[in-house]
Amino acid sequence: MDETPQKNMNVQADEEIINHEQFEDMRELLEEDFADLIQVYITDSHQRVAMLRVAQQEDDNASVFESAHALKGASATLGTTQLVRLCRQLQERCRQRLVSEQVDLIEDIAIALQHAEQEIHQRLGQ
Repeated sequence: MDETPQKNMNVQADEEIINHEQFEDMRELLEEDFADLIQVYITDSHQRVAMLRVAQQEDDNASVFESAHALKGASATLGTTQLVRLCRQLQERCRQRLVSEQVDLIEDIAIALQHAEQEIHQRLGQ
């Protein structure tokens, strides 16, 4: 029996990962450019998560806030609601100057990004 405590309490199993309507609206709007947007979003988001980790280790509230803000904005564009919520939480913790205590929240963001990426690929039939 696994007695490891549940670390990612911020990632809720029943929570919507991507808002269907928002995602499809963006796909319709961009048409053939949508696949390029997705690739840029995924690449950029992974880089931002890496930047979050480094800045958190350096106790750099401002850099974490800026990276979380950028990731939240890009995620909101595609309707990745779970990432938006988690980034908003991280920004609030940065405002409280608590970034040094946010290792688990940043890992939750990384997990939510993986979930979003998987769902995006499913929706695109990849």
